[in-house]
Amino acid sequence: MTPSSANRRVGIPLVLLAGIFWSTSGILYRLIQEATPWQVLLYRSLALLAALSLWLGWRYRGQVRDALGKAGLPALAGGLCLGTAFSGYILALEYTTVANAMFLLASAPFFAALAGWVILGERIALYMWAAMAVAAVGIGIMAGEELSLGKGLGEGFALVAALGFAGLTISLRVRPGTDKLITIFCATVVASLYGLGGIGFSGWEFSIPWVDLMNCLGMGWFQIGLGFVLFTAGARHLQAVELTLLSMTEVIAGPIIVWIGIGEIPSGSSITGGALILAAITLMALIGAKASGRKPPFEAPIS
Repeated sequence: MTPSSANRRVGIPLVLLAGIFWSTSGILYRLIQEATPWQVLLYRSLALLAALSLWLGWRYRGQVRDALGKAGLPALAGGLCLGTAFSGYILALEYTTVANAMFLLASAPFFAALAGWVILGERIALYMWAAMAVAAVGIGIMAGEELSLGKGLGEGFALVAALGFAGLTISLRVRPGTDKLITIFCATVVASLYGLGGIGFSGWEFSIPWVDLMNCLGMGWFQIGLGFVLFTAGARHLQAVELTLLSMTEVIAGPIIVWIGIGEIPSGSSITGGALILAAITLMALIGAKASGRKPPFEAPIS
């Protein structure tokens, strides 16, 4: 059913605003003064975990354990993938530019399509292969420059994050009725354990400046948490192709915010490669919606 124009006037600004909230991850991370990426990951995850625990408790009214049990293995698998994506993204921000991290993260839909083909036997249409080829060229341009400079670690972590989001998409497709909120709850637990393990290997140092702690809490409560609430509220009023295109606000606004805020200027190859990836996503979404009228075979990333 096509959403009414009245509902779309509600949904569009909500999803756009969600993308803006998600896009602040880069600037918030760049404002961290002393905390290590593992500390940021732990405190960001714990903040989101606390908020989700309260929400789940209110939503299921004392039946949280039953809800977690019904979610089953797909929620656990999706949580493992999403928790890995959360962790990879934070590490990517540590070792590469915000633009590179976000553009590479945006390639998750193409990894999801490939995983669906290999694992679920889903057909990949010709236009999807074309879109993936364009995205691969974009990824090659971005990663190639870093590798030529003897770097590339951040790009590797960003691709791990993209693979994690692709795994999440496959888990949701195995059991479409799985409560995404429970999957995200599992993901925050996984990310918290990753952060705790990283801190352990680094010497068990938990103390960070208050300003860093506030940034971590902001990343958990507002950047991810409130962004997810806004996206969920807006998603019910929009078609899938609109969600795909509008949620790209995150990838476009993130590099611009750090460019204006702290002067982190993307390289020419980053802009070129990122433009190719975004063009490929647009191609995949628009042609896919026109060809089938069904939901495209991927979910928008949540960084």
